[in-house]
Amino acid sequence: MDMKTSLGTALPAVGASAVRPGGGDVTSPEPPPVIGLNDDEREIYEYICESLRTAGIEHLTAGMPIAVIVRTFVDWIKAAKECDEKGRSQTSKTGWSTPTPWADDEKRLKMELGQWLPKACLTIPSLARVRKDTGIQGQQDDLFASLVNHATSSPRKS
Repeated sequence: MDMKTSLGTALPAVGASAVRPGGGDVTSPEPPPVIGLNDDEREIYEYICESLRTAGIEHLTAGMPIAVIVRTFVDWIKAAKECDEKGRSQTSKTGWSTPTPWADDEKRLKMELGQWLPKACLTIPSLARVRKDTGIQGQQDDLFASLVNHATSSPRKS
């Protein structure tokens, strides 16, 4: 996809600044110090930040939401593996079938990811919506620009 023709100009993003075609000078935050990501979680955190940098999405203030997404994603992967290994349902002695606790966890975590990912512009529809809704009009308007331009372009009276 040609970034220059499809992205337009500076657009708001996760860090509330702009989407820059081609990545620009986007800086990623360090994960919050208290959360203590393990090596696997840190790898996912870096992957998300690299994806955001490559897309040119400013996300310097998104360290905490990204860390929450990482933890939720890792927990979802664990629950999905448990579902694959142990099954998604259990049958009681009377023949009644119910979901297993890990299947309920997998379902809940998947729904949580569905809520968190768009908030961080980590889905195609959420990023497209931000770009569509803001466009060139998304830039802050200078209320006095036309007045200043008129005053500076008017001929001076001597």
